[in-house]
Amino acid sequence: MTAPMSEAENTRAVVRAQEPESQYELPWNREGEFEIEALIVSQSKNDLLVKVKTDRGENHLTISGFLPGRVSGQRWRLECLRSSGSIELLDGEPLQ
Repeated sequence: MTAPMSEAENTRAVVRAQEPESQYELPWNREGEFEIEALIVSQSKNDLLVKVKTDRGENHLTISGFLPGRVSGQRWRLECLRSSGSIELLDGEPLQ
């Protein structure tokens, strides 16, 4: 049987357990505004499918919104808002 942890030791253990995940928290997993650089995979009438590279690999995101012209295959800097579990496009500009 192990000795019970003091409250301070228990708190430190919880903080240590949370640190690695918080280091890799991606901006689109939190509510609020964020900016990303993404490759536009496809665009439908009201949605964009984009590919974002991170240090942990690639992620595909669906973003509600529309960009002018034929943008598939282009890289864009996108300003987005995550609210109520969905991601909305606020603004964007093509990258050269």
